[in-house]
Amino acid sequence: MLRRAIALSALLFTTAASAQVSGSVALVSDYRFRGVSLSDERPAAQLALAYDQRDGWYAGMLASTVRPSGTLRTQLLTYLGLARPLGAGLDWEAGVDYASIVGEGRYDYSEAYVGLSTEHYSGRLYYTPHDFGQPSPALYATIDRHWQLTDRLRLLGHLGLLRRNGHADDESSHYRADARAGLGMTWRDYHLQLFWTIVHGSDAPYPFGYRPGSQPARQVWGVSLSRSW
Repeated sequence: MLRRAIALSALLFTTAASAQVSGSVALVSDYRFRGVSLSDERPAAQLALAYDQRDGWYAGMLASTVRPSGTLRTQLLTYLGLARPLGAGLDWEAGVDYASIVGEGRYDYSEAYVGLSTEHYSGRLYYTPHDFGQPSPALYATIDRHWQLTDRLRLLGHLGLLRRNGHADDESSHYRADARAGLGMTWRDYHLQLFWTIVHGSDAPYPFGYRPGSQPARQVWGVSLSRSW
């Protein structure tokens, strides 16, 4: 599993005249993924790298600290995709990604996705046979929107819905919805964002391990600071 992540992330270091490599480092007060805290509601550090070609192929990786059951670990998320224009300001894309947590193989999973995007909107549909190691396949649909307020300020909005098929164990449900609203500010290569996240599902909608007896928050205010290059 880790070898897959390393092999895919190696694409980032391929040199080509028509390619662009970018990256960022970030600190977040709470690493929320589809409404679920992967950092045990604590701060997390992240490193992202991206590789884009002019013909539409792209690849990348995200490394982040996570805390399954309160233990500090590292998550590696790698992806590979293709984006092409459809015309009239509309683009389509398709790709795959793979997530692994060092030392916690039970949470590893792979996904395939398709998406559409415009200047202000983007939407994706994901399919995974084992969401965070769960025994049943799942679909996740998301739509994102941003509003440019000034040259430096913008509003961010996100809605997501997860549907798990088949069996759902004691720590998951068939449906989980999440929403996120944020205010982002950019200054040179620095990005500051204040966000609010909420998740809604059954009494136990979390597919990720928490410390015994803990009660994860269903909504939270947070902040992130990143620098890109």
